[in-house]
Amino acid sequence: MSAPAILENLESTFKGNEVQKKALDMLNEVGLPQRKSEAYKFTPVTSLLEKNIDFEAKDESTFDSSLLYKEEGSHLVFINGELAKEHSSISDSLKLEVAEISEGKHDPFSLLNAAYAKEELRIESGYEEPVFIYHFNSNGFTNPRIKVNVKNGHTFRVVEKLISPLDAKTFTNSYIEFTVGKNAFGYHTKVQNYNDHTYSHETVFAHIDKDGQFYNNTFSFEGAMVRNNLTINLNAENCEGHMYGLFLLDKKSHVDNNTSVDHLKPNSFSNELYKGILDEKSTGVFNGKIYVRQDAQKTNAFQSNNNILLSEDATLHTKPQLEIWADDVKCSHGCTSGQLDEDAIFYLRTRGINEKNAKAMILNAFAAETMEHVKVSSVKEEIQGLIDQKLV
Repeated sequence: MSAPAILENLESTFKGNEVQKKALDMLNEVGLPQRKSEAYKFTPVTSLLEKNIDFEAKDESTFDSSLLYKEEGSHLVFINGELAKEHSSISDSLKLEVAEISEGKHDPFSLLNAAYAKEELRIESGYEEPVFIYHFNSNGFTNPRIKVNVKNGHTFRVVEKLISPLDAKTFTNSYIEFTVGKNAFGYHTKVQNYNDHTYSHETVFAHIDKDGQFYNNTFSFEGAMVRNNLTINLNAENCEGHMYGLFLLDKKSHVDNNTSVDHLKPNSFSNELYKGILDEKSTGVFNGKIYVRQDAQKTNAFQSNNNILLSEDATLHTKPQLEIWADDVKCSHGCTSGQLDEDAIFYLRTRGINEKNAKAMILNAFAAETMEHVKVSSVKEEIQGLIDQKLV
């Protein structure tokens, strides 16, 4: 089945509103990316979906309450792309609305989400405890869609995770968009520990106003194919964008992190740190772009991707990029890849630590910096537990 055939097959089941029809028309015009697409050069999403995913809907529920975080806050449960209020725990003070799909003009998979999402969840700050969002998916194809508004002067924390049955081949095409107001702080943390049959394309957009800050933390541990598209627009002076990621992979897991931060006004700041630890036949991709527009003088922008390969069969593709049109800026980018430091291992072994534990200690220290801005204790404990499990 060719890429156009995928869209033709989906179009026969289309039930969206006028906004969704416009998104579908735009998607048919631009098409789904092929292998020749530079943005998807190392992650052939379309061909993988052709071979592995059944786009027919099924009425199945995979909800398991034991998988929810044991933490104070609102817990929003999505089942196959729709909010399941009967399984959710929603505070009376959380401002939440389930609405029809609103306009979204972005890349092909964002258009795909806009066209086929069943609903749009809109959340607004004004609630101090974290909001936990869970996606329980059993259908072959789901499109969760969420918009978050962090009001002026507020701090808002969102934690998101996807859960699929062990034996189900699923494709989740999620979209979440943040609007961070003046002097506001938005935090978004994703935990990606999927099964061997999970394919996902996860889009995050953030728009930051004056003196606002946004933090995205993405932790990837397993999945057949995971593509993360993160875009941060720094729209005003003195705003900040922070991006932290860890991909700790083994087996044949494939994780592709594609990031973009756009400095549009003076005196903005961005900091990006992604680290990869790759074992067995896993594949990691990092493609990071920083744009500094002509008006964005006094910009500070930093980007770093550091990686350790534990196996000769592991594959890494990394491409940090800067595009600068202003002349009074401080910008840097760089990437490193290599193996474990044998001198460090030897040093620890001379202190009575066996080789296995020495390697685990070094890798734990390597990963720790990416967890600095995870502020929800149960989530941080889960991430550390997954790291320890991988490094045993």
